[in-house]
Amino acid sequence: MTDTLGENRRLSSRHPLPAIRYHKELGKKYMINIRKTVSHGRIGEAVVTAKCWMHGIPAHNTNGLRANFAGSDLIVDTADPRRKLLVQVKSGYARASQVYFTQATGVEDLEVAKFKADFVVFVNIDEKVGQQHAHDGKLQFDHFSFFVVPVDDANRLFRDAVRREFERPKKDGGVRSLSGLAVYATPGTMEPYRDAWQLLRSVPHSGGI
Repeated sequence: MTDTLGENRRLSSRHPLPAIRYHKELGKKYMINIRKTVSHGRIGEAVVTAKCWMHGIPAHNTNGLRANFAGSDLIVDTADPRRKLLVQVKSGYARASQVYFTQATGVEDLEVAKFKADFVVFVNIDEKVGQQHAHDGKLQFDHFSFFVVPVDDANRLFRDAVRREFERPKKDGGVRSLSGLAVYATPGTMEPYRDAWQLLRSVPHSGGI
């Protein structure tokens, strides 16, 4: 068996730069192949959790508890131990001057509520940076935009955007398919919710907040 640890020590002691390159290449060789669609969703949840704590909002990821908190990604504590706020996080690329919601499921999105948590936080990732993201640590907080939306508003805005796309005429005169359609907010409708963490803070929280 190759003495990798011994080889690393010899490289480090004699040639620091080759050792650094060696470790980088070794990391690439054994790194798990993570799909960006998966990692961006997880990153979105993580950065929203961090932003909540930065704003004094005690938030916890529901990972592993999803059966009990269907449709939500974060739980927020309130002053009432029997009451929790549920938050859903939706992440995606931001096109110029537009806000990404999520993908449409089909015509049912014209009538049925899409979101069920108390709040939805839409996390928009800078499109150019997100597409170039290679899990190399270069994705930073300033590459994200956050829109904190109460669920009733989120469902209304999403439904309006879906209806706008559904009613947009097709050249062949047919009916536009909504399945898998990337839905973006109607321009100008989301600014009141940008970084609106105070909406989450408006509910009394535990810990004297």
